[in-house]
Amino acid sequence: MSPDTTGAQSADAIDCEAALTQLGDYLKHELTPDLAARVRAHVEACAPCFHELRFAERLLALLQSSAAGIRCPDPLRTRIAEALRAETGDR
Repeated sequence: MSPDTTGAQSADAIDCEAALTQLGDYLKHELTPDLAARVRAHVEACAPCFHELRFAERLLALLQSSAAGIRCPDPLRTRIAEALRAETGDR
């Protein structure tokens, strides 16, 4: 998509602040299809936001690869499960 050089924005366009706020959820595919399309349209037309998106993508990939194969220790998992049961009253 190329940027709008006329200066006009469509009624459903979002600004940089809104797009940047949604980047994390966008990358995790947690946005509605409409909002995801609006974020995608913005970052495709806005170089600074596009660069932020690429940075966030690389960071997320790095974090995911660093955590690959790491598992929460069983004693900690048990303590968390017990704390959740106590909190909700489930036994």
